[in-house]
Amino acid sequence: MTSTRPTSFIIRVAVLTSATSLAFGVGCGRQAPPGAGEHATAPASASVHARPSPAGSPTLPRELASAAPAASSAAPAAELDAGAPDAPYTGPMFAVTSIAAAVYAQPRFDKAGKLGYIRNGGRVPVEATPVSTESCSGGWYHLVDGGYVCGNQGTTDLNHPQVRFAIRQPDLSDVLPYRYARNAKNGTPLYKSVPSREQMNTYEPYLPSAKQAKEKKEREAQERRDREAAESGDAVVEASSTTAGDGGTPGRQSVERALADAGVLTTASDAGDPQADEPWWQKEGKDGLHKLKLGDLAAEGDDVMAKRMVAGFYVAIDKTFSWNGRTWYKTTKGLVTPADRFWQTAGFKFQGVELGSEVKLPVAWVYGGRKTAPTYTIDADQRIKPAKAVERFVAIPLTGREAQIAGNTYSETTEGTWIKNAQVRIARPSAPPTDLTPAERWVDVNLTQQTLVAYEGTTPVYATLVSSGKKSTIKDKDHSTPTGQWRIREKHITTTMDGDGTAAGDLPYSIEDVPFVQYYQGSYAIHAAFWHQNFGVQMSHGCVNLAPLDAKWVFLFTDPRLPRGWHGIWSTTEHPGSRIVVHD
Repeated sequence: MTSTRPTSFIIRVAVLTSATSLAFGVGCGRQAPPGAGEHATAPASASVHARPSPAGSPTLPRELASAAPAASSAAPAAELDAGAPDAPYTGPMFAVTSIAAAVYAQPRFDKAGKLGYIRNGGRVPVEATPVSTESCSGGWYHLVDGGYVCGNQGTTDLNHPQVRFAIRQPDLSDVLPYRYARNAKNGTPLYKSVPSREQMNTYEPYLPSAKQAKEKKEREAQERRDREAAESGDAVVEASSTTAGDGGTPGRQSVERALADAGVLTTASDAGDPQADEPWWQKEGKDGLHKLKLGDLAAEGDDVMAKRMVAGFYVAIDKTFSWNGRTWYKTTKGLVTPADRFWQTAGFKFQGVELGSEVKLPVAWVYGGRKTAPTYTIDADQRIKPAKAVERFVAIPLTGREAQIAGNTYSETTEGTWIKNAQVRIARPSAPPTDLTPAERWVDVNLTQQTLVAYEGTTPVYATLVSSGKKSTIKDKDHSTPTGQWRIREKHITTTMDGDGTAAGDLPYSIEDVPFVQYYQGSYAIHAAFWHQNFGVQMSHGCVNLAPLDAKWVFLFTDPRLPRGWHGIWSTTEHPGSRIVVHD
């Protein structure tokens, strides 16, 4: 089967697989995350330097900022400089054209010396001349911000066709770094290349054109069978009449038996169960899906189609284009899928508050299913009167005073009114870790209140709502977020999370390019969630979900900071990631 390409539009497709990618996609909880084990730490000689930004005002990674790239003085071989440069950078840039390019502390392929990676399309400032060609024929380029990349994985020619066709880079000026779309139906194909009309009809039998083609084919086949049956029937009747002793015509049953013996007529007993060979994605409801695994989705894969998707899968969109009368998405994984099987999702614009002179802890938010919650006035005799309504997700600064009235606890707002604690989540100050340095950045997550507070030393600088893991008394359905104290091990601007369900009957899940992921323990991470808006309520499979704008803020606040052009980074022994403290 051949693939037809449009003459007016050329799209290059590169299939990105977990076997070759530097950032593997997993979900929260029990599976190993990207970089677990071998990349947990880098050599002691690999250090990360980051100039601190003012409290509550993290700076965008420079490669994603709107301003032109800027330079810093060349860093030592095993040193990274993620700080702000003093002058615009006008030197050579290295653009990654492979799936991803690892950055090493030294100019050699050393698994233990990986500092991070640059994804396809990423551009980094480099020195003009490679320093070595050892094990890399394209030469090792020294990054201006520190580290080395093999020249075989990219080019300094920014007009190279592979640079022009590279994956779109994440956009931090928007709520989400990419546009995302949710697959609406089981069986939606992910193509390796743009399919021809015939291929679409083959892989998507639900299309009107496919149904018409099928009906035409069946009609022509039936007409052919009718002709063959008529010809065979005449021959059988003629033969039977010749051999009939009384010269009579054979009965209908004897003719049908003769046709069946000749293979022209199929009897009901030979037909079998028409549902037996139906693929999983064509079956009604969830019948037959209870055993479906992620690996099964590529069972029908071939040179044209990579795999099929389960309803609810999300893709990140690199490009949108039209071909063969349909709109298509090219995903950031390099695959092509029909847009008419998806609906796009917008990032939730809720955001927490920066803390300082105007807003201090404690601070509360109305959460859950209610759209508003009332505030009250309370007089000296503890008589309660309604004051006004506060909308969900609007920050409510509190004084810290509480009152117990008729079995309910009320908190006083800075406006002098009171709100019922049962209707809000409250972010309060937490005790700092015992060995905290004065300006150290760390993050406190309160599972009881479903809140997060970011600190510099003992000073809280940001507060917001989270959604942690859902608890259950059933072991396979319990996704509780573990409590403890860890440091951020690795950070990814985006990375795919997918996996099989942990409980019987759970379907596989896949979310491409989950934004602002910070792994701190196993496969547990703090990351953005754009697929729900129920912050303040347990929702996740164990990770700490944040609204996209909050996740971006925390990502840019914590250590290690990404040098310009990088897509992911690992913490190092000398310069570990920021602390994450999770407690009830």
